[in-house]
Amino acid sequence: MGSTMSAESPIPDDQSPVPQAKSSRTPSLLKAAGLIAVVTIFSKLLGFIRDWAVMYAYGTSLVSDAYYAAFQLPSFAIILLGGLGGPFHTATVAVFSRLIQDQEAPSERARRLASTFITLTGIVFTVLSVLTFLLARPIMGLILHGAAPSLIDSAAAQLQVMSPCILAGGVVGILYGLSNIYNCFVWPSLSPVAMSVTILLGLWLVPGDTTGMVLAWSTLAGGILQVVMQLPEFFRQKFTLKPALDWKAPEIRQAGELLFPATVGTTIGQLVTYVDMFFAASLGAGGWSAVTLSNRLVQLPLGVLQTALLVPIFPRFSRAAADGNFEEIKRTFKTGVISLWLISIPLLILMMMYTEPLIRLIFQHGKFDAKATELVSLALVYQALQIIPYFARDSITRVFYAFQDSRTPLMVGLLAIGVKAVLNWLLVTQLHLGVGGITAAITLVTFINMTLLGILSKKHIPDLGFAEMVLPFGKLAMAGVLMMVTCFGTQWLLQLTPLTQGLPVAPALWEYGRIALAAAVGIGVYVLVTLQLKVSEAQYLQERIGGRLLKRFRRLP
Repeated sequence: MGSTMSAESPIPDDQSPVPQAKSSRTPSLLKAAGLIAVVTIFSKLLGFIRDWAVMYAYGTSLVSDAYYAAFQLPSFAIILLGGLGGPFHTATVAVFSRLIQDQEAPSERARRLASTFITLTGIVFTVLSVLTFLLARPIMGLILHGAAPSLIDSAAAQLQVMSPCILAGGVVGILYGLSNIYNCFVWPSLSPVAMSVTILLGLWLVPGDTTGMVLAWSTLAGGILQVVMQLPEFFRQKFTLKPALDWKAPEIRQAGELLFPATVGTTIGQLVTYVDMFFAASLGAGGWSAVTLSNRLVQLPLGVLQTALLVPIFPRFSRAAADGNFEEIKRTFKTGVISLWLISIPLLILMMMYTEPLIRLIFQHGKFDAKATELVSLALVYQALQIIPYFARDSITRVFYAFQDSRTPLMVGLLAIGVKAVLNWLLVTQLHLGVGGITAAITLVTFINMTLLGILSKKHIPDLGFAEMVLPFGKLAMAGVLMMVTCFGTQWLLQLTPLTQGLPVAPALWEYGRIALAAAVGIGVYVLVTLQLKVSEAQYLQERIGGRLLKRFRRLP
C-alpha cells in the first residue's frame, strides 16, 4: 500500500509492488477500494435511514437513551471487536495471511487452526454473553449512575435481549478476516446492512412501540443475520465449523498475543464511551441520544472511506512488515492518508457550515423536534473536526498491528481514558458546553492519540513520511479555505439576487436550494484548486475518472 515513490505518488492500479496472487480474482488496491466503497456507501445509507426511522419514532427521549445505552455492549462486540478493522478481523488477517499464500486453498493445518480460533472465541464469548444477560441490571446501573431508575430498568431489559450479539461479534470478525484474505470484500462490507434491515422491519411491523423493546429484538436478529451472511463464502473456501482445540499451536498463540492487547485496547476505547455516558446522564433526557446520533453522522462518511481504503491496505502492511519492506509501508501509509484527507476535507467544511439546516431538513419530523435539532447540531459541530486526525490515527494503529505490536496502542488507549475524563469535566461541568463539550473532548482525544502513536511509530519504522505529508496537507487545507469562502460568497450573492420574487417557492425550499448551489460551487472550486496545486492524488483520480469517461464516450455509436 518496492520501489520508492514520492510522497504524493498514487498507488498504481496495475503496478503494485506487493507480490500479487496468481489467481485472476486478486483485485488491485484501487479496484478493491472502489468495490468496498460502493458496498459500504449502500450500507451506510441504509444505516442512515435506520437512524432516521429511530429518531422519527422516538426522538431524543428516555426511550432512545435507554436503547442507545443498552446497545453499547452489543455494538462493542459486533462493531468494534468483530467489525472490519476490529481486533478479531485484524488478528485473523495478520496471522492467516501468512499461512495462506497466493490465493491457494487452505491447507488442512490452516483449516484446523481456523476452526480452533473460532471454537475458542465461541467458548469465551458465550460465557460473556451469559454473564451479560444475568448481570444486565447492575451493568446498566453502573454505567448510568445517577440516571432515573426507569431509564436503567428499560436499558437493562433491552440489554438482556441483545446479549447474544456479543457471541456473534467475536465469530463474525474471524469470518470477515478469512474472507478478506481471499479478496472477498463484498459480503463483509455489506454485512452491517443486516442490522439496519431488521430494525427497519421491526419498526414497520410494530408501529407505536413506546418501550423500545422492538429495537432490542430487531438488533438481535440483525446480529445473527450478520454471521449467517458470511457462511457461504466461508464454506466455499473449504473452511469448516467443526470444533477444534489446537490451542497450543504457535499460530494460535501468535493470534492471542496480538488479539489480547488489541481487545483490551478496544475495550479501553469503549470505556471512554462509558465516561461520556456518565457525563451525558447529567444533561437530561435526550443528551446521550444526541451524542450518539452525532457520532453516527460523522461515521457515515468516515466509515465509508475508512472501510474502502484501510481494509485492503492492512494485508499489504502485514506482508511488507514481514518482508522488512519499510519503503512499501511508508508509501502505502502516506498515499492512503492523503487520499482520505483529499475526500474528507470538503465533507468537514460542509458539516461545519450547514449543520443545523441539514439536521432540521432531514430529522425534524415525527417526535424529533426543534430542541432535538439544536442538541444534535451542537454535538455535531464539535465532533466534525475529528475527521482530520481520525484517518491518520487509525492508519498508524494498523502499522503497529502489522508489526505484531498491539501493546503500544493499548498503552496510548489507557492514557486516553484519564485524558477524556479530565476533558469532559472541564468542558461539560466547568465551561458548560453541554453535549458539545462531550464531542469536543472526543475530537481532542483523537488528536492526542494520533500524535502519540505517530511519535511512537519510530520504534518499528524509522520514518512513516510525516514531514513529507505536511505540504500535501497544506495544499488541501488551502483548497478547503477557498471552498469555504466560495460557499459563503455564493450564498451571499444568491440572497441578494431576487430570483424567487413572484414565484411560488417556499422560503425553506429556497434556503436549501441556496445551500445546495453554494455547496456545489464550493466543491467545484476545491477540485480545481487541488488540481492546480498539483496534489498528485487528485491528479491521479482525475486521470482515472477522465480515462474511464473517455473510453465510454468512444464506445457510443
